[in-house]
Amino acid sequence: MVNLADPIVLPELGKAKWTPAQIFGYEIALEGVRQAIGFYAQRIAAAEAADEPDAAAIAALCADQAAWAARGRGLDPLDTSAAARIRKEADALLNEDEDQGSGAELSEQDGRGD
Repeated sequence: MVNLADPIVLPELGKAKWTPAQIFGYEIALEGVRQAIGFYAQRIAAAEAADEPDAAAIAALCADQAAWAARGRGLDPLDTSAAARIRKEADALLNEDEDQGSGAELSEQDGRGD
């Protein structure tokens, strides 16, 4: 049952200040940030699993991952140049990873990396 006495909230929010193109660019940039964070998470896990983990290398990877997270938190949908820059840098990071290979091959049996 709908309670019609409840106030309607959406009209009070007003009109969005961004265009559809800006919000799409923003969402794509946020996805790039999430992918970059995942990229570093994979690298951190591999570095920690090494026979002799390099604490300095792990710390550097963690710092890079934190920097990407901060960029995502600080991104404004209206800042199209920052969104474009993040998309470009995330694409370069992830393409570099593909060019070098991740070092983990997918198993045909379970789909997990070996």
